[in-house]
Amino acid sequence: MIQSRLRQFYRSVLPVLYARRHFKLFLKAALGDIDLRMLALASVSDYFSAFVRAIPVQAPFGKSMLVIAPHQDDEVIGCGGAITQQVRSGQAAFVVVLQDGANGFDDLGLTREQLAELRNEESRRAAAVVGCPPPRFFGHQMLAEDPAQVAEIADLLAERKVDAVFVPFALDGDPDHRAANYILAAALRKVSWNIRVFGYEVWGMCIPNVVLVIDDAIEAKTAMLRCFQFANSALDYTNSTLGLNMFHSRMLGAGACRYAERFFELPRTEYLDLIARLRAADPAAAGRP
Repeated sequence: MIQSRLRQFYRSVLPVLYARRHFKLFLKAALGDIDLRMLALASVSDYFSAFVRAIPVQAPFGKSMLVIAPHQDDEVIGCGGAITQQVRSGQAAFVVVLQDGANGFDDLGLTREQLAELRNEESRRAAAVVGCPPPRFFGHQMLAEDPAQVAEIADLLAERKVDAVFVPFALDGDPDHRAANYILAAALRKVSWNIRVFGYEVWGMCIPNVVLVIDDAIEAKTAMLRCFQFANSALDYTNSTLGLNMFHSRMLGAGACRYAERFFELPRTEYLDLIARLRAADPAAAGRP
């Protein structure tokens, strides 16, 4: 009995203390001194799991949750479970898709507008599965940290009184995913209230300091993933995402869960500091204002 209680204490209390203490030290002492390419490589290899212990979190994620998806389907791959649980909690969840997702339209014998609408409709169907409002589509052909794209996000943050925003992890290998973080950071500088920022996983591992058990949402997430027939015809996102979420169950004790989503959470001010550091090390962002 004593041993059982000690194990329970270790699992519930120590990770919280360890994660917070080591995460702060890690961010301030090491992250800014590592080359961006090396950071991305370390993240994909899950190297940082030795430094940062993820702690469990639960929905709701504030009263108004905004999910920023650079492309249609990113929102469900990275945080479909979180969206499902936020909606079920009775609090607001909303998705915005930044890019039109129509690159390569000519290879398919479609116009750019036709392919964009096909993919938009898939995102609408996915949102409807869990009762989330239809996403808003900005329809950009390219993502850039220009005043117009920044203003769109800043206006949306204010319009929906957002207190939690989900965006692809800043070290994700897709350049549009990184650009989405630069746009978000510029928009967050225009607001005065604290907003929790969660970096979610799409093409690579994040540095996980929080983990969300999604066992009760996995059927809904699977149904959402299957709405993206166009993307799934090229790569089985449904199967690969479920496999990743199953793999992440190892973040918790044996038998604690079967499926989990991982995130890199920061408050607004620390997120801005992080993005400034990464942006300064990013050759693609060199010379931008």
